[in-house]
Amino acid sequence: KIIAVRNSKTVYRDAGKAIKVFDEHYSKANVLNEALNQARVEETGLKIPKLVEVSKTDGRWSIVSEYITGKTLEVLMAENPDREDEYLKKFVETQIEIQSKSAPLLTKLKDAGFEYSPEHNKFW
Repeated sequence: KIIAVRNSKTVYRDAGKAIKVFDEHYSKANVLNEALNQARVEETGLKIPKLVEVSKTDGRWSIVSEYITGKTLEVLMAENPDREDEYLKKFVETQIEIQSKSAPLLTKLKDAGFEYSPEHNKFW
């Protein structure tokens, strides 16, 4: 089942896994860097999907991770506008937890639409 389509990649859900399949021309170095960054963030103890494997099938790289069932805060707020303050508080708590973690070996993620600064240990 397709759950997301982005430039040069498609994400599928298969049972308890999320499979991000990259276009055949996507850089192997970028795929491996993304997987490495995910593994490094796992080591912080944050509650993120765990990396399962990186593979190549029919000339296309893929990253397989656990699939976490649930709704995003965005969806929850849309469905329950009367609980928006509760969800915003949860969002802030989550951001504070993320910012409290250190992952000094992360490399820049600018191509992913956001950037990590190792010297400041912050995302922006």
